[in-house]
Amino acid sequence: MNVYWKHWLFILIYALSMMGVAQENIRQIAITIDDLPLVRGRTAERMQRITKGLLDNLQQHKAPAIGFVNERKLGEPEAQPAQLALLQQWLDAGMDLGNHTYSHPSFYRTPLEEYQAEVLRGEKETKKLLAAAGKEMRYFRHPYLNTGPELAVKSAFEAFLKEHSYTIAPVTIDNEEWIYAQAYDKANDDAERQKVGEDYLRYMAEVFDFYEKLSRDLLGYEPPQILLIHANSLNADYLGKLCEMMVERGYQFVSLDAALQDKAYQHEDNYVGRSGISWLQRWRITRGEEFLPEPTSPEWLKTLARS
Repeated sequence: MNVYWKHWLFILIYALSMMGVAQENIRQIAITIDDLPLVRGRTAERMQRITKGLLDNLQQHKAPAIGFVNERKLGEPEAQPAQLALLQQWLDAGMDLGNHTYSHPSFYRTPLEEYQAEVLRGEKETKKLLAAAGKEMRYFRHPYLNTGPELAVKSAFEAFLKEHSYTIAPVTIDNEEWIYAQAYDKANDDAERQKVGEDYLRYMAEVFDFYEKLSRDLLGYEPPQILLIHANSLNADYLGKLCEMMVERGYQFVSLDAALQDKAYQHEDNYVGRSGISWLQRWRITRGEEFLPEPTSPEWLKTLARS
């Protein structure tokens, strides 16, 4: 082989190796959205507007997502066709659905058997929709991210979930988005809503900084992250900009299925307590380390949310 071809072969090998390094450094994130069909204010117009806003933004950014359903919000004593149609829109858009219990109780204050009944009651209608779409109900998300009041109860419930073919949907990027959503709904005019929305994006960038660093410090790398947000008016209006922020940070959008293939999600989690927290914090506490204070929303926002 002459010098000319050796030179170009070296360049080719180097370029391929750099592509491998770049591939390893690509950030990934799965978007999970709780409290379907939506958190509050369940008028027909509001439900449709928020559902459309969320799905339009997800599809525009080619972001697969899973929505976790509280079936009580579909109507009582029977699920209503209009609410079921909202969930069907999620499936028609290529998204997945999961179980978030029937009425969103806190596991910390709910006896084990009653909590298990909430899971079974909360899967009835969603399972039918998934089956009609050729899918299965696979994921469960704890309301308030509370996984039980003590370790024995937590373990018993996880055994119950396994018996019923559920996988727990963890969260790595937890946040106070729900406070921003309350403030957004309480805002007096468009200018105040814009102020809340813009600060939401600022705050979420701070949250990402925190959990990305925590990932590196705890694991030595950044696993595919799992983001928790909710089905609300704030995200119907600002999820597109939030997705743009994630893309600017180097993230690719992946499904929850894909994210959970990472070895990080095999870490032991022995955390129990009143507070629902990120799985990164849980793994840290299980190792015997302290909880790290997380970014918080500003006082003016909390005041507006309480108004």
